Amino acid sequence: PWADDEAVQAVLEQRRAGIEAMIAGRMSAETERYSSTFVANTPAGGVVPGDRLLALFASSSISYADVQQTIEYAGSHGPDIVVLMGEEVVVPGAGSPNAGEPIRRRFTDVFRRENGEWRHDLRHANVIGDE
Repeated sequence: PWADDEAVQAVLEQRRAGIEAMIAGRMSAETERYSSTFVANTPAGGVVPGDRLLALFASSSISYADVQQTIEYAGSHGPDIVVLMGEEVVVPGAGSPNAGEPIRRRFTDVFRRENGEWRHDLRHANVIGDE
């Protein structure tokens, strides 16, 4: 149902590019496009603002060898909000806890139009067990 929604398509493309940069080890403020108020509720059990999350990636405290997302819902919530929800499988990179072991998670990403651009505003991810 989101194939004809230009806002959703723009956000999906932006998210794909961000994930590619993350896997390639070139994640940055430019590739992630965090909003000025970005915050993530992380699978490690903490709430982390965008600048701190970028610092963790820059220091290689967090890295991913692979990220595969299955989008189960993508929709506009008014003219300035897009929500993505689904499941993802991440493979932590070398030096990260659980390096090389696939981890299944549920996620919700919220994007907000800020100064005319789509920005990643909120993220929640939690680990789920194998069923």
